[in-house]
Amino acid sequence: MEFIPSYSLGPYQGMAVHLGSGVESWEEHNFMAANNITFVSPGCGTVGGVGGWMSSGGHTTITSKVGLGADQVLSLGVVTASGRFVTADPYTNPDLFYAMRGGGGATYGVVTSAIFKAYPPVSVTVSSLRLTLSSPSNMSSPTPGSVTDADKFWDGVGLYYRFAAKVLDAGGYGFSYIYPGPNNTFSFTTSSQFPDFTPAAVYSFMQPLYTDLNRIGINVTNPTSLFPSIYGSPGIGRAPAPGNTRYRSRLLPRENWEDDGLWNRTINAIRRATEGGFENDFYFHGTLASPTAEVAGWAGADSAVNPAWRNNRMHAMLMDQAPRQSAERDGMFKGYMDLLREVSPGAGSYMNEGDPGEPDWQQAFYGYHYPRLVGIKRARDPWGVFWAPTTPGSEGWAVRPVDGYAESQNGRLCRVGRSDGEE
Repeated sequence: MEFIPSYSLGPYQGMAVHLGSGVESWEEHNFMAANNITFVSPGCGTVGGVGGWMSSGGHTTITSKVGLGADQVLSLGVVTASGRFVTADPYTNPDLFYAMRGGGGATYGVVTSAIFKAYPPVSVTVSSLRLTLSSPSNMSSPTPGSVTDADKFWDGVGLYYRFAAKVLDAGGYGFSYIYPGPNNTFSFTTSSQFPDFTPAAVYSFMQPLYTDLNRIGINVTNPTSLFPSIYGSPGIGRAPAPGNTRYRSRLLPRENWEDDGLWNRTINAIRRATEGGFENDFYFHGTLASPTAEVAGWAGADSAVNPAWRNNRMHAMLMDQAPRQSAERDGMFKGYMDLLREVSPGAGSYMNEGDPGEPDWQQAFYGYHYPRLVGIKRARDPWGVFWAPTTPGSEGWAVRPVDGYAESQNGRLCRVGRSDGEE
């Protein structure tokens, strides 16, 4: 890693950092602290900032303020399919520069390093909220935010999610979960994260939400013990415990927040999909961010980032915890995901946290960029050196599963239209 105090490229004049592709987020955070700077980095400590996270978008706490990971890139070092090492920036190999920022990883070339924009230190103040749908028998001593009426619980969840649009427009970020519990209970947790807000400003900003929650009969108080912390605080290379979770996601657009009728259909779709988790072992995860083209700036706005991100309010996910997958389970999830697709026609999904079995993945992951990306893939890698499922041009190859599950990656990779024994 290298800190560059003054970097000039095109209209960009400012600080930058040069990052190797093997550097993990916790190392980046330590580097930020050592140099008294901020740059966009993954939230999980052992995720690399220059690689798949960046090349498919890359969202994090300050995304609504400064953009996605892909929006930070000023230059890339790339090994091409022909074996050449090249620089890719807006003026040199601009096709690679465009494609490798948001257009999917592992398919155009190997990124060895990147130069990212850097900023003065950013402090973040977080305000948390918890709502619980409890059984009446457990409410002899109700805790704040607890209700026994399902409609009131979902009204509270809806109030927060719709209010979150204001958080995003102020440069903030939301991180929420809805977990099913025993006896048809639910817990909703969320954190609203505000870059460069004082605790007093966050408290004042959030108070209208709590006024509305109290108005519908939810007894919860706006927290006053708020403490700012520096984005990218020092850490160690410790990852969450290994898990077995399959993501299925939808990027829900800002139009769904702006029209009352469409909003009511949207929160009803979230409710119906999430309630399916009671009997089917999944939960709901919603991250809220608005990395608009204006926020992305130069050169981020001109990239292959999924157009749905530029109009996004919520990255809505159903988190599948089943140890074994099956065609029957895929069909069940398609029904629940279709509820979210039906209220967001023409939107999309985030490849880094998406479903490898996503229907119409070309449109969902890449939008109108897809034809251009396929052209770049064919020009830069006509031999098919690089392949990954659901990446541009990958349709020419397929895995022949040996375990009986059509979406499995356990099997031989073969050209489409040829049998396993043919080369």
